[in-house]
Amino acid sequence: MIESWLFVLAMIAVMMTPGPSNALMASSAHQQGIAKTCMLIPAELLGYFYAINLWALIIHLSAPVWPNLIHLLHFLSIAYVLWLAFHLWKSTHLHQYNQKHPSIQPRELFISSLKNPKALLFAAGIFPIETWASPLNFILVFAVFSVVLLPVALFWMAFGRTILAGKTQKIKADLLYKGSALMLILCMFPVVLRFFA
Repeated sequence: MIESWLFVLAMIAVMMTPGPSNALMASSAHQQGIAKTCMLIPAELLGYFYAINLWALIIHLSAPVWPNLIHLLHFLSIAYVLWLAFHLWKSTHLHQYNQKHPSIQPRELFISSLKNPKALLFAAGIFPIETWASPLNFILVFAVFSVVLLPVALFWMAFGRTILAGKTQKIKADLLYKGSALMLILCMFPVVLRFFA
C-alpha cells in the first residue's frame, strides 16, 4: 500500500497550474459552453494516462542501464515546476489560445495532454514509486488523479470563460496566478524532500 498520500497536494497544485490543456479547456468553454466542454474531459484524462504511463515505462526500462535517470528526471521535473511557478500565464495567453483554436476537438485536447510536460512530472516526481508495484496501487492512484482532474477542469472552464468574456478585472486574474504560484511551491515540498531523501 502507498505509505503517504501527501502526493495528492502536489498533484492538485500541478493540475491547477496554467498550462496548454487548461488553456484549451478555458477556450472551449468560452466558445462552446461548459456543458459541451465537459465532453472533452475524458480526452484530457486519456492523454495524461498514456503520457504518464509512457514516462513510467521509460523510467522502469532505463533503471537497470542508467539508474540515475530517475534522479535526473526528478530534478528536471522540479526545475520545470519552479519555472512554471515564476512564469505563470497571464490572461493574454488565454486570449491567444482562444484565437488560435476556434473550435476545440477531443483529439486536440488528447494530444495536448499527451505532450504536456506535467506528465513527466507526475511519473518521475509526484506519483509514489509504489504506484506501479501492484495493480491495486495503480488503480488507486489513477482514481485519485481522475478525481482531482475533474474539479480542476471545471474550474478552468469557469475561470477561463469568465476571463475570455471580459467579466473580470485583470487584477483578479493576476491575484489568482500569484496564488497559484504560491500554492504550487508550497505543495511541491513533499516532492522536493523526496528528491533529497
